Amino acid sequence: MPTYDYACQSCSRDFTVMQKISDPQPACPHCGSESVTKKLSAPAVHGGSSHSSPPVSGHGCGMGGCGCKH
Repeated sequence: MPTYDYACQSCSRDFTVMQKISDPQPACPHCGSESVTKKLSAPAVHGGSSHSSPPVSGHGCGMGGCGCKH
């Protein structure tokens, strides 16, 4: 279930609510006001990447920058 960030226009406090997108807008849990606005927030991204880093060759010298022979 997604979480949404809100800002209360009455007491100026922020709060987060876990709710369905179809749920009605909540009242402020701090002061009870219904004068709240939904804040824009970045979506949470979970999981790994489908891309991986290429393998590093050598012993960490950056492909022969130290004069060694690979």
